[in-house]
Amino acid sequence: MTTKGGERFDWGSLVPRVIHPLKVASIEALEWIDQPLSASELTKIIDNEHYGVANISYHLNKLAQVDALEIVRERQVRGAVEKFYFFPAAK
Repeated sequence: MTTKGGERFDWGSLVPRVIHPLKVASIEALEWIDQPLSASELTKIIDNEHYGVANISYHLNKLAQVDALEIVRERQVRGAVEKFYFFPAAK
């Protein structure tokens, strides 16, 4: 792919700006554990004080919106709903 000026489009510089590191870490953790996890569980696996449950939950929801992940089950926890995410089943 080229730009209007004829230069090649630099995909290498775009991808790190578009894909959040927390999305990558979440997907890698799910692959490693190989079972559905909630945002709360991922905060314990992704050992980083900069990312709380709300931030991880946000990125998991975004991944689910583009069908990279899906919500496979939910459970009530102290008045909230804990969602568990995993990779979509092959169709």
